[in-house]
Order: sequence, then C-alpha cells, then structure tokens
Amino acid sequence: MNTLTFNPAEFAGASEEELLHQIEEHKYLANQTIPFEISLEDAFDSWNLLVHGPLSEAIADKGLERAFPGVAKGELYLWVSRHWHYMKKNGRPEATADEAVLDFGAKFGHGVLTRLGYALRRLAA
Repeated sequence: MNTLTFNPAEFAGASEEELLHQIEEHKYLANQTIPFEISLEDAFDSWNLLVHGPLSEAIADKGLERAFPGVAKGELYLWVSRHWHYMKKNGRPEATADEAVLDFGAKFGHGVLTRLGYALRRLAA
C-alpha cells in the first residue's frame, strides 16, 4: 500500500504510479550499497534530497518551464527525470541535474530559438 503523498501543485500532470516507481527504483539502488534495507518512506526522503530536489531546482533555475508552454510541472519533471536517467545509463554517469535540464531544453524545447538558447547555455556550462 502506498503511504506516500505527492504535492498536487508540484506534481501536477505526473503519473503517481511513475513517481512511485522512481522511488522504488531509488530504494532498490540504495539498498544495494548498504548492509540493511531502508523503508519506502526513507527512500522517499532520500529521493527528494538526491533526485527530485536537485532536478526541480535545476528546472526552475534554468527556466525550463518557459520552453514547454502548456506542459504541467509534474509532467515536465518526469520527462526531464527520464532524460537524466538515460544520460546516466548511456555514457554520462556523472551527468548533473543542471546538465540534464540544459540538454533536454536543447533537444526538445519549443521552437528553434529556444533549443538554440539551451544549446548555447549547455556549451557555456
């Protein structure tokens, strides 16, 4: 049973099932590195600190929401989160949340000028 609650304003448009899956995957990976099993609630806190917090902050700092008009905040978060995950799995394990946001904006932002702006910011970073 899921006892976790997601802030509706922060996760608008996000699939609760996908968010829960992210936390369960985070829990699994955390449990691989320690000699005991953390609870789902502890994994949620860790996920907030290490994944959701940095990525949400990077999205806000880089103004990514403006590059995706009409997309709900939670939906955009999930898109960028998946992108960050694939970057890490496909040759960039050290990729930061900031790098993921800039790369996502450069590849998928609304309009050529938006994508170009993010590409230039990515190069300057």
